[in-house]
Amino acid sequence: MPVAEYSVSPIVDGPGKKIWSSGSLRSAAIEAGSGLLLAATPGWPPPVQELPASAIARTVVWAIDHRQFNRAPLICKLYGRMPQKVVVLGAGAIGSLVGARLHEAGADVRLIGRQDHVDAIRANGLLLKDQGKTRRVRLPATTTLADDADIILLTVKSQDVTRACREIAGVHSNATVLTMQNGVRSDGEAAGILGGDRIVGCVLNLSATYLEPGVVEQNTGALLQVGAPFPESADRVEAVLALLSPIMKTEHVPDIARARWTKLMANLNNAIMAITGLPIGKALRHRGLARLAIATIREGVRTAQAGGYALDQSRRARTFRTMALLPFAISSRLFGPRLAGSFPPDSTYGPSTLQSLRRGSSSELDYLNGEIVTLGERIGRPTPYNAGLLEAGHAVFETHRPLTPEDLLRSFRFGPARQGQ
Repeated sequence: MPVAEYSVSPIVDGPGKKIWSSGSLRSAAIEAGSGLLLAATPGWPPPVQELPASAIARTVVWAIDHRQFNRAPLICKLYGRMPQKVVVLGAGAIGSLVGARLHEAGADVRLIGRQDHVDAIRANGLLLKDQGKTRRVRLPATTTLADDADIILLTVKSQDVTRACREIAGVHSNATVLTMQNGVRSDGEAAGILGGDRIVGCVLNLSATYLEPGVVEQNTGALLQVGAPFPESADRVEAVLALLSPIMKTEHVPDIARARWTKLMANLNNAIMAITGLPIGKALRHRGLARLAIATIREGVRTAQAGGYALDQSRRARTFRTMALLPFAISSRLFGPRLAGSFPPDSTYGPSTLQSLRRGSSSELDYLNGEIVTLGERIGRPTPYNAGLLEAGHAVFETHRPLTPEDLLRSFRFGPARQGQ
């Protein structure tokens, strides 16, 4: 039963039945969870003459979002049936963004967030800003967790993981819990409450902003790294990959702990923006703050290595290791100008720690710089840069009075004699 280009009519007769396409036709449909995930684009590779439904689940499909008439293809890599019910617990910037994308891809997803955010979504939908484009996504949102989820995306901040996991334990479900926090503790904390067999880890290489209730913005591209933090949860990873791969670039990593330690090094500088109140594009172009950022990362990498915690083999990790290996002056000259990355000088984006400060939320700094300070104390290695940022960050969260770059830099000395550089 062939289908013309851009038609939304399904061509799947049922599980195990054959899917047909011929001639110049470029359309295919896949049975996925609660509905059909449609794929249609003139640029699709050579026509499929006959394809068993059992093989479709592992086929890379080119998809068009018909509802928005977006010509850009969405690559959907499916490894089986999509979960019928997905819950995003802690729907702020990241959780709302991921949940909206899943909803657009056809998943049955529900956001769980703060009352004001939920009220705004229920009234007007979620306003999603993405690289200059704005669209409104209408999806279910509530403030309470039910027991019907197949996968729970845990997107609360690091300091809220244990509270959220106790809430999950209270509904007595067997849902897979995907930990999506900064820092390196969330997998262990979640497993201590829910059991390691339910936990899958996800490292977010993605920047997003919670602008106001009902409004979030994606600020950068996305890479999600997914892996099993415990051997007993390895069987749950495939379903998570099947869920996330259609909406964002997603990769399976063999050692999620190493990926977390690598991401931690990048997050150590969140404190600089929180303390000064400066957006990342401006803060890391300040010469003195860039030097402080380099010193902080170098100290973090060296402390982690001394404590027996390795980074992964990614390009970013190689950069961090090189940064720690070279003399401080050379590292500053070589890497300082690159710290701001893709954020232009006029960007208003501030990382998650600064966003928490502005909203009056608690601080995750104990899970970032505090991780390096605690490890340094345990192995007898001074960590003056991370300790200094942790102390100043706690003070700013308490007083809500930011420091100027000059005031912050007075607390630090740079030079070859400084241990940890």
